[in-house]
Amino acid sequence: MEIKRQDKNNNLIIFRPNDKRYRYEVNGETKKGVTTLISARFGKDGLIGWAKKLPIEAIIWKLTDAGKSKDYIQSYVDDIKKKLAELEIKDATTGTLMHSYCEDYINGKKVVPPTTEPLISMYQKFTEWWDRQQLKVLATEQTCYSEELDVCGTFDAVVQNKKGKTILLDFKTSKKFYPDQPIQIATYKKLIEDSTNLKIDSYGIVKIPKEKFEGISFRLYEPKPIYLKGFKACKFLAKYEQDFLNREKEHNKLKKGKKNANK
Repeated sequence: MEIKRQDKNNNLIIFRPNDKRYRYEVNGETKKGVTTLISARFGKDGLIGWAKKLPIEAIIWKLTDAGKSKDYIQSYVDDIKKKLAELEIKDATTGTLMHSYCEDYINGKKVVPPTTEPLISMYQKFTEWWDRQQLKVLATEQTCYSEELDVCGTFDAVVQNKKGKTILLDFKTSKKFYPDQPIQIATYKKLIEDSTNLKIDSYGIVKIPKEKFEGISFRLYEPKPIYLKGFKACKFLAKYEQDFLNREKEHNKLKKGKKNANK
């Protein structure tokens, strides 16, 4: 599946939502996505991933201290990791479906409500919250590109409030607010303004909890340079890491060549 659009700068942007890698293409060239660059610093391999590893290490320490054998500990930890992986897949599926429900509802499409939890509760909470906001939808799920940042991204929704202010919204199904979220949405603001004629006054995170009795949380952010600086730092670190790996690869190749020459 390919979604194509031409932006205000005549760039042909292609988005492949079902692909895991190389999802974005601009004028025939593969481009990185905002989420990919940020998650490398904050996601599974970054700060958030590091925080998730700490409980596993604590369990290993506790079982070792209790005198459990190494094979028992390894089997126990493997079971936990397997269960965590299953929960992550379930959470990702729930998040994707909820985004789809949100998009259809705010665009006035006929929606067949979900029939399983936690989506039943999430959808009901969202629709009730949305109806109270009285927001006008200007655009949804549009892929944009910034020539300056040389990166692509697909935003959730741009809306207009009763005062005529334009707000960029990002729907999240995470348990809490995370430090990467304002960085992500601030970067989307840059992409939108570089790629379309829309001007964003502010942006916010709409957190739709999976927990049945927890309500919708909305956090509005005033645009600050520090958020975009955060993204540029992520991009710099990604480039540095790739350059380092390339140098290591070349070093190992030369080292292997010298060993072969000395045989």
